[in-house]
Amino acid sequence: MNEFTQFASRLAKELGLIVPKGWPGKDNLTAARTLIRLLNEYFFQTHEGIGNTNFEGHELQYFSPFHRFWERNHRVIIDAIIDRSQAKIAAKSLSEAVKKYGDSILRVTHETHGLPPTAIAQVRFFTANQDFRQPPEDPYKNYKKDPRRFDAAAIAADPARFLQVLGATRLSQTDKRLDFARNAAGFLLDGQIPAYDVASRYHNDAGSIKDVLTQIPNAGYGAKKANMFVRDMVELGVWPHLRNTETIDVASDINTMKLALRTRILRTEIPLISSFLDVFSHQYAYVDEASAQAWRAVWEEWKKLDTETAPRFPGQMDFLLYRIGREYCLQNLVKYECPQGHTFYHFGAGLRNCRVCALEAQRSRATPVAKLLPCQVHSKELPRVGGVVSLPEGNLLRTFNGVCILEGTCMPKSSVFHTFDPPKSISIKGQTGWTNSYAWKERGGGGMMG
Repeated sequence: MNEFTQFASRLAKELGLIVPKGWPGKDNLTAARTLIRLLNEYFFQTHEGIGNTNFEGHELQYFSPFHRFWERNHRVIIDAIIDRSQAKIAAKSLSEAVKKYGDSILRVTHETHGLPPTAIAQVRFFTANQDFRQPPEDPYKNYKKDPRRFDAAAIAADPARFLQVLGATRLSQTDKRLDFARNAAGFLLDGQIPAYDVASRYHNDAGSIKDVLTQIPNAGYGAKKANMFVRDMVELGVWPHLRNTETIDVASDINTMKLALRTRILRTEIPLISSFLDVFSHQYAYVDEASAQAWRAVWEEWKKLDTETAPRFPGQMDFLLYRIGREYCLQNLVKYECPQGHTFYHFGAGLRNCRVCALEAQRSRATPVAKLLPCQVHSKELPRVGGVVSLPEGNLLRTFNGVCILEGTCMPKSSVFHTFDPPKSISIKGQTGWTNSYAWKERGGGGMMG
């Protein structure tokens, strides 16, 4: 029990409270029970009369006293600020990267199989609003096989069949996905237009299109998805003549938020809290918004620095940043040691034998001792085959020969660098959602289940 009472003492000390000599007055076990009961009650238990909150158009009872406090105070506690000096450094790094590798590194790489713009718009409209942990089964190829699969009337009538076509039925939160498909289809049907004509209907104004998409009830088109859809329509040549494209931000997600935090263009007063405490994703929404603003600041500094390499609007940085976060800023490099004193690196922790000993025709067991980001070691030490970084072709780490284009911003080998992680969100919907997880005061139990 000493460990727990030490935690309580530390908590009191950091709050500036004086712990009486000889505390706890009761035995350690009783003190631990008391503290656990009170912590659980404050953070995770609701009660009659606690009050309600409005969330996504629903009135919901507060999850706990902490939930009520966090909703009202999370912004001032986190206090996310944009560091303009770091934004300038990031802008310079991105500008130099475009000069070195060409502007192709900014381009969206969807394989559209030669489909015309009308078809590309229809496919992307019904896929951009869905959440996929992995890219969906080739939707453009699916359209080519049978365009009726992406017909708005067909999707509205049978959204489950549409999700099956996308290969999304194996994912969680099916009810949410069905609503997204059905309501997006309803928007097109109500307007009596295909997705391609959304641009002309709203005067080819990117800001107006973004606004109207985010106003479709329960269709999945929040700011992130609307930014992404409009960006793709420009990048894929579907809507080449849009006005006011500067209103389109980086479509913030866990990868671009991760980069914003690690490059320190976005700073917070405390490390981000666990999603178990961020009930209904107040922190997630706040950091998501702040991250988009931070990358806009980078774009503004980039325009000041070099208009020739700067993209037309912030959203055109999105795909590159997303790929760096997903493919490069990943803690997948493992440091190994062996009894012979050899040290080397490998992608993944599945290696059994020392690679250095093997080159000397010896056999020795290799032991993983640390997991790192690839940028935290010299690029020459990265695993290579024939001088090429040993990752699949197309991976950005391989494309940039082991040197991240934002390394000069993050400074990952220095003491100022921190491997900050992005916020996570737990949906309120679905079998394991928060709305099924209320725990009532004095009852005990409750919570989420896998």
